[in-house]
Amino acid sequence: MQDLVREVMDPRLVELLGIWRKAFYPRETIEDPERLFDRHIDHLLVIDIDGDKSRYVHYGRAFTERFGTDLTGVVIDLLPSEILPAERRGMLAFEYTYARRVRRPLWRSYTAEFADGKTETWQRLVLPAGKGRLVVGAYAVDVSAPARRPEGMAAGVALLRLLIERVPVVVDARGSIQELALSLEAFSDTRQQMAELEEWATLDALTGVANLRHFHHLAGLELDHAYRMGRSVSVLALDIDHFKRINDNWGHATGDEALKAFAIACRKALREPDILGRVGGEEFAVALPNTRTDEAQMIAERLRRQVEAVSVPLSQGGAVSFTVSIGVATSMPPARTRAQRPNIRTLLALADAALYRSKAGGRNCVNVAADDDFAALPQAAPV
Repeated sequence: MQDLVREVMDPRLVELLGIWRKAFYPRETIEDPERLFDRHIDHLLVIDIDGDKSRYVHYGRAFTERFGTDLTGVVIDLLPSEILPAERRGMLAFEYTYARRVRRPLWRSYTAEFADGKTETWQRLVLPAGKGRLVVGAYAVDVSAPARRPEGMAAGVALLRLLIERVPVVVDARGSIQELALSLEAFSDTRQQMAELEEWATLDALTGVANLRHFHHLAGLELDHAYRMGRSVSVLALDIDHFKRINDNWGHATGDEALKAFAIACRKALREPDILGRVGGEEFAVALPNTRTDEAQMIAERLRRQVEAVSVPLSQGGAVSFTVSIGVATSMPPARTRAQRPNIRTLLALADAALYRSKAGGRNCVNVAADDDFAALPQAAPV
């Protein structure tokens, strides 16, 4: 098995594992990982864990170049979703916790499509360093042209590559597989069950977008992150114009189709990181991370035009069209003090006030929360 691991594990990670083995025992601690692993420094992450927070204290140049940002000093849990999607965040938290608990290296690979459209496979090795610290080495590997091997070895290599793509593997100091961090069956069943439960609990059953509770949760996380990073978050309050007429004239089934078509139109107009939620019958909301008021207005107008073009076919012939009224509010207008920063509920209330002005102004238009709306906020609306 050790020979098979060495066939599959990237040689640079094999070297990293050997350096770690000589330094980690017998005290099970590494004092200066950046110096010890200096040959791998560009492909190295050093993570300090304090309680439930994990922070990058070193972020290798290879990651900065590949992901387009230097995350040195950043708390991992506070990373925006465009950098660390939710599904990756949970797996990383599991790997880091497991490696610290068993005090053994954790090895796996993952394949992902990056921002430039290039798909790459990376192998990573998570190494415990003692004193609440982890060292992670990662390298892109070439799996396109496997070397010639005896038939039995080739099958074993293919199986092991498949395994580490699916499940983290615990290896010992000499590179032999000890155990799976999670059995294949348990990993598959648990992931599927959790995904089903999460979908049921967080998504609107009709439209497939975030439900009210989940929207508040996701948007609140983005707002908290924005305040820490000194960025803006804008929210849109959306209301389908005269939606009751659709239900009254053509029935609730047509109304349901209109709601689904509306959600699809919104997705087409929004960006990948934007958060869309259904917060009422025909009422929706959008959180726009890292978005100023002028940018939010442009997105709202694009969304309004997209909805205006929607046409829902009727079974008896013809089609139903509709429009949307929109209100916009932004989290950090000029001259706001920290005590006056609105939380997500307050921000949505401000967007709602702007939405009602859109309704009063003839519908099918966009309005922005006015200075008077912000001035009316309580003097201490905590984040």
